[in-house]
Amino acid sequence: MNRVFITTGGTLALVLLLNACGADGNDANGASDASPVATAAATSNDITGSVKEWEVNVDATAAEAGTVDFTIANEGTIGHEFLIVKTDIAPGDIPVEGDHFPEDASDIEVIDEIGEFTKGTTEALTVTLEPGSYQLVCNLPDHYENGMFVGFEVLQ
Repeated sequence: MNRVFITTGGTLALVLLLNACGADGNDANGASDASPVATAAATSNDITGSVKEWEVNVDATAAEAGTVDFTIANEGTIGHEFLIVKTDIAPGDIPVEGDHFPEDASDIEVIDEIGEFTKGTTEALTVTLEPGSYQLVCNLPDHYENGMFVGFEVLQ
């Protein structure tokens, strides 16, 4: 709510009361200003997201089993890749050998990937996923260790 106060000396003082942008994190319309990662509890089979130094962001962290479409933008300043990895290992805990994790390790299954793509581009990937736990990652040298992963669930 905006209010205008006129002081007795003839000076116009504008006082903006921004109570809608206060501690509750909502704007004047009640919309949250939380990041996509913080609010990504939705289930969708049409996932939009991005990769950048050092994040993987998606608009939903769960999908129903079956066909899932991913549209991923590289918002970084360098090339990134996007892998869909089925694993029961907690996000960020896949054992790294050297500067990345071995994609043929026995406790992970790389379902599919968008190979390295350049900054400022968007790529799409359609996969068929079974129920289970997944990670969406970039496994270029040092990227996974620097935080480029997010947990993803496929529901029955």
